[in-house]
Amino acid sequence: MDTAPPAPETSGPPATALLRALRVLGDPWTMLILKEAFNGTRRFSAFQRALNIPRQTLSLRLAHLCREQMMYRRFIGPGQATLDYAPTAKALDLQDAMYAIWLWHQANPGGADILPFDIVHKDCGHVIGATWRCSECREPVTSGTVAIHRTQPEQIEAEPRPRLARRNDASFTAATSQEAGTVAASLVGDLPCNEILYLLFQGPRHMLAIVQELALGTSVVRDRLDKLKELGLVAEEAQGRKLLYSVLPRAEGFYPLLLAIADWGDRWCNDGHPPPDLRVHACGSILRARYACDHCGAWVGRDNLTIRMRDDDTHGVDIASR
Repeated sequence: MDTAPPAPETSGPPATALLRALRVLGDPWTMLILKEAFNGTRRFSAFQRALNIPRQTLSLRLAHLCREQMMYRRFIGPGQATLDYAPTAKALDLQDAMYAIWLWHQANPGGADILPFDIVHKDCGHVIGATWRCSECREPVTSGTVAIHRTQPEQIEAEPRPRLARRNDASFTAATSQEAGTVAASLVGDLPCNEILYLLFQGPRHMLAIVQELALGTSVVRDRLDKLKELGLVAEEAQGRKLLYSVLPRAEGFYPLLLAIADWGDRWCNDGHPPPDLRVHACGSILRARYACDHCGAWVGRDNLTIRMRDDDTHGVDIASR
């Protein structure tokens, strides 16, 4: 078994666009709330019913999203007597991450139907099946076609990685076990899991290498690797006295989600600093990727998608109007 001394608490972890984004998004419930907002949920009571989330937890997460300028409170209706929560442009810029979550749910359905709607591409009329493609060469983007380069000089986060409180860890467990299909959204809420997956997409690692490269404690890495193995995303292989970890094919569906979040982090979370890392596609261009419809090949986005409830084959609601 690999062992390593804990990372020193006086220095922060290596800076990455993913880590900076997950400082905002990396909570067990935050991404689930944003997913519901993308689906059109606006009222406090509607969020609570959809997610079965404790009222105090929901109140704290909505307040966090308002502080981060991702949602805003507004009064609507007659006499402006009704309070709801609407997403801002900053939140809506996560559209590709949300599509990645929906596509993951489609490919890996849980025991319950947590997707009572279809996302339809208006250009061709098909329920979207979409591939994450480089906007320069239009070739698919996979973990094998992307190289990640640290910019120089390397940046270190000024603050230590936020510690996951026990109550948040319990929330993550509840969110991932409540319905198997919510795993894509709820897994984003556990920052170390995402960092480990992102690193393993760059190549297999021994536990000691993961600990050192991410400046995480050994117990944290071991715990998250066990979770990822349980979810069928990571494989463990004994090599002598060491354990080698690598991503399984099922995890590949997470890669566009992690890249989309990292891209969002570059746009919104660098606070005037240069990007801490660059993602370069096999065609040689700095990666700018989008989803393209598998049926007609056109790029997909909020302006050409519509939501259609599965019990209603005739009506849809434009995502752009939500």
